[in-house]
Amino acid sequence: MLKTTESHVAQAVPTGRYKNVIFDLGGVLIYFNPRELVDKIFSDCAEKPYHLAGAVQTEPWLDMDRGKLLYPEVAQALAGSYDPAQVCQYLEAIPAHLNPITDGLRILQAVKARGFNVYVLSNLSAYAHEATKKHTHFFEPFDGSIFSYQVGFAKPDPEIYQALLSTYDLNAQECVFIDDLEKNIIAGKALGIDGILCDSYANVHRELIARGILVD
Repeated sequence: MLKTTESHVAQAVPTGRYKNVIFDLGGVLIYFNPRELVDKIFSDCAEKPYHLAGAVQTEPWLDMDRGKLLYPEVAQALAGSYDPAQVCQYLEAIPAHLNPITDGLRILQAVKARGFNVYVLSNLSAYAHEATKKHTHFFEPFDGSIFSYQVGFAKPDPEIYQALLSTYDLNAQECVFIDDLEKNIIAGKALGIDGILCDSYANVHRELIARGILVD
């Protein structure tokens, strides 16, 4: 679906400031709506546990993304506010409900076709990463990736951005980062990485054109 052809790679060599485009996954290339997932997996419940959607913003959940907790441990850590069995059920259902966002993938393909290196920088647990690879081809076009569980830090921790830069020997000034959360864009800019907020794909497209990465 997203495989890069030889013609894509050979079409252009970037000559401006930017050489690399960094993509977040959730909200940029992959659609994930926590509340909608509650609707799907608890469809038989008279009162759906919509509060589960907020679990993704808790520290135990982020610690899972950082590789510090396994998902059963997250369920236990959240037991004071959430039903552990429901948390486990919710976590186990997530990978099968991660769907590609067509507009995001088109932008990825267009950037790759222009000869830019493309990277992933994502908060993702080891469990979700392995499960996601079984369902998608999201990772095939990329020149590299850093996931939070691999380095023990999650966006907007500056260390995860530094890990991407050092692992692939990237110059921050030559990078543009696309993310759906402004706090993550701000953190990247503090390190010299330009950023585009993915609040709409039309805006992302315009901003990439303005930077000479895409053409109108």
